Amino acid sequence: MWNRHQNGEVWYTSPLLDSAGVRHLFATRIGGVSEGCFGGWNFAAGVGNVTDSEQNVLANYEIAADKFGLHASDVCRSYQAHTDFVMTVDDTHRGVGTVLPKFPFGVDGLVSATENLLLSVRSADCVPILLYDPVQKVCSAVHAGWRGTVGGIAANAVLEMQKHGCKAADILAAIGPCIGVCCYEVGTEVYDAFLQVDACFASCFVPHGDRYLLDLTRANTLFLTRAGVAEHHIDACGMCTRCDETEWFSHRRMGANRGTMSAFITV
Repeated sequence: MWNRHQNGEVWYTSPLLDSAGVRHLFATRIGGVSEGCFGGWNFAAGVGNVTDSEQNVLANYEIAADKFGLHASDVCRSYQAHTDFVMTVDDTHRGVGTVLPKFPFGVDGLVSATENLLLSVRSADCVPILLYDPVQKVCSAVHAGWRGTVGGIAANAVLEMQKHGCKAADILAAIGPCIGVCCYEVGTEVYDAFLQVDACFASCFVPHGDRYLLDLTRANTLFLTRAGVAEHHIDACGMCTRCDETEWFSHRRMGANRGTMSAFITV
């Protein structure tokens, strides 16, 4: 069981990362200042026909950053476009996506060795993954939908961390709340895309009529272990965002008019 915290807001932390003293959190929808379909702790204005205010979103980032003793101006937020692109960020990127304009290109994974630079990735069924190397003091935050997953974004984050001297065997990984295999129905085109990478990914699918149920957590675990991360260094929470409407926003359950969670990590 992951560690559940409540202090105005509710968030979870990974026992594996906690044991290494890693400052991180996976936010739920509980708390915050947003209302309506964004009700609670929402981290994106939205893509539907109704939107949350930028003031509310910024206030929710401020609340999250305060859990670390930081500010929204210390956050660097990914600009998610379902890519497999991961990049290193530093002090020059403080406030990007919060108090400063967002990245002008798609970047779904961030890596940092900069103290108190708070990396943020958002999700509402996709997989938030937080990585940390306790030897080199390097962290990463990754957003992995099925396209990013099959593109190997989790492994790409490991490769980017290795540019900072990290060894894959030292890296710890926390795979956060996402849509579970119980609820994530996909077509044959998704199944085929994974098997074009490696036949081993067939183990991530359960036949469901003429379609499949996809286990994104297992798929990302396989990419991480193939990249050299030890299996006992991977901590998956196993909570399904579609199943639990009390704690999680879910695109599959709510559609485009809904809020978005965020995961955070810093060194």
